[in-house]
Amino acid sequence: MPLEPLCLPMGPRRGPGAAPALASAILVSLAPAAAAQGVGNRTSLEPEEILVTASVAGSLTALTDAEARRLLERVPGAIGFVEQASFADDFTQSLGDALLWTPGVFADTSAQRESRISIRGSGLNSGFERRGLTVLRDGVPITRAAGSTEFQEVDPLSIARLEVYKGANGLRWGGAALGGAINTVSPTGRTVEAPLAVRVEGGSFATFRASVEAGGVTGPGDWWFAVTGLASDGYRAHSAIDSVYGFGNVGLRLSDRVETRFFLTILQDSFELSGSLRLDDALANPRAAGRPVTIPNPVPGRPPIVLDPGPVADDWDRNLGVIRLSNRTAVDFGTARLEGGLWYAYRALDHAITRFAGIIDQKEDEVGGFAELGTGGGPARLPVEWVVGVQLNRASNNARTFANLSGERGALRNSSLQQSANLAAYGQVDVGLSRTVRLIAGGQFTAARREVTARFNSVPGRRSYRQFNPRVGLLVTPAEDVQLFANVSRSFEPPSLADLTAGGAFPFAPLDPQRAWTTEVGARGQCGLLAFDVALYRARVANEFIDLLAPSGQSSFTTNAERTIRQGIEAGFDLFLRQGMRSGGVDLVLRQVWTFSDFRFTDDPVFGDNRLAGVPRHVLATELRVDGAAGWSLGGNLRWVPEGPFVDYANTSKAPGYSIWGLTAGWTLAPRLTLFGSVENLFDTVHVSNVATNANQSRENAAAFTPGQGRALFVGATRQF
Repeated sequence: MPLEPLCLPMGPRRGPGAAPALASAILVSLAPAAAAQGVGNRTSLEPEEILVTASVAGSLTALTDAEARRLLERVPGAIGFVEQASFADDFTQSLGDALLWTPGVFADTSAQRESRISIRGSGLNSGFERRGLTVLRDGVPITRAAGSTEFQEVDPLSIARLEVYKGANGLRWGGAALGGAINTVSPTGRTVEAPLAVRVEGGSFATFRASVEAGGVTGPGDWWFAVTGLASDGYRAHSAIDSVYGFGNVGLRLSDRVETRFFLTILQDSFELSGSLRLDDALANPRAAGRPVTIPNPVPGRPPIVLDPGPVADDWDRNLGVIRLSNRTAVDFGTARLEGGLWYAYRALDHAITRFAGIIDQKEDEVGGFAELGTGGGPARLPVEWVVGVQLNRASNNARTFANLSGERGALRNSSLQQSANLAAYGQVDVGLSRTVRLIAGGQFTAARREVTARFNSVPGRRSYRQFNPRVGLLVTPAEDVQLFANVSRSFEPPSLADLTAGGAFPFAPLDPQRAWTTEVGARGQCGLLAFDVALYRARVANEFIDLLAPSGQSSFTTNAERTIRQGIEAGFDLFLRQGMRSGGVDLVLRQVWTFSDFRFTDDPVFGDNRLAGVPRHVLATELRVDGAAGWSLGGNLRWVPEGPFVDYANTSKAPGYSIWGLTAGWTLAPRLTLFGSVENLFDTVHVSNVATNANQSRENAAAFTPGQGRALFVGATRQF
């Protein structure tokens, strides 16, 4: 189909016989191509062919990708939309890997399968148990009631898509923090591509991964499950991983207007920790594990004193087991829709770390529920749409710490019962002011409680937090192909229990919640050969969480700064240089992603107007990808960080910048057999992927730098049956 220098519609085109009462559509043709992963970017410039039916997927509890995209286009703010096909040719082993091409998201690697993900500066100081984001699986929080998230709970191979709600756009999902929310969505028996699929991969560092996925429809019900096993020696010394993931869901259509769906997660994620290095060591020997920590002996002529023998001698590792069961039930009343559900989660953590921190043992039970009532959600827009809802959860964590004696448990150091509870009630109204302008206004009331009950050698503490977070936004559609948006919102982030107790290393801290007012403007859409998604934001933050180094030098604790500014640009552009697959030729797409982050103190009594540590100012990524009608694809990509982030808030030490090149390729040998491969860090560039931030990191070459992975080759195959 020849391209015209006109902007193409963002939404679907409905056939002439489509009745207004038919609420959904099935996407039956979409050319595969790379795309920057904002909701304004598309996978192809070819018009979507739409077949309108009474229900797109035949499901009230699980939307198709096309339905989800149309709903996200109603949000007056920046949204990321990541379909699994966008990372299917890569060896994507973590949530951070899947988000590398999403504008506004900075993702780095701190250990095998462990990412530090930051959106608009979220979790800048999180060295472990990341905070600042609400992460969900099919609308149910993975983020613990205590406020932190184990990103390694996510297996990218079991995800149909990722929905990234930046900033206040995540209020509806219970995300009150400035970073927003990420919803990972599972396939169902009604959306899965084939009844059975097997994927096998292998490559560098003795890495092997296998996944089996199956699903289908049986009468009024449907089912889907997936199991993934991953084993690898890892790039660095003492970084092996051995993990098994299982996910599934079963849906039952009770009537034309009622459906219920049950979700199950069972996983065991285990990996060794290499520790961080001094900068000189990280650049000279990036595959090494962390050195022992020593201090000079005050007695002349005596050998140095070993404070910590290091990750190898003490067998640092992180072993996480999770069982989660949840339900989602939807009732369609025609003009309104009621949806609700419950969940239960059990987490068991066995985490060996430094001699100072010891071996952390935690057993946690969490229960929660939600209910939401609102108007429709189909393609047609009503003059006034509304939604109200409530979400609550609570958890009880039996937390113990033992001495780490060469990787074995020593004496019990402390024991406590850690309890958390959260309530989020929200409401929103969407009013059509004209044919092209809509006003969206709403708010969220959030309350949180954090409590520690002492059992043995621990200090009790209790804090409660609450705030109302208003939001108002405009969504303007000057043409079918372009949307402009603006919004003003307030955010709220209570400290996590990890912040309040320094992971159990210190007594309960009297921290204040982090608050911010944020203004955001942006545009998204397609015009001619270009698809784009751009947002600019500025947030005035009070009580920013920052870390101070403990006097021992072996741990850090969290405190509040007074005022900071976070502002930046999130931009994704896809340039469709050629669209010729339908005529037997090739598609050629150039995609560009730029994230600019300017985060600073404001007249701080200690740090003045210094920059906040942890995230580089500029992150640029580009890919040129060719897809052929014969079923092959080839792509070359570049990730460029011109200068690395500061490590300390005094701005005396920073990581060096880097550029990393990569290749991807795929080949469909038969309609149901695909081969693929990728080369990561093609030129084996030595670089620092993660830093441990600290307010008073004054030592010139402190062990705060994590080396990134060197050159790696991975190949695999997928067979559908």
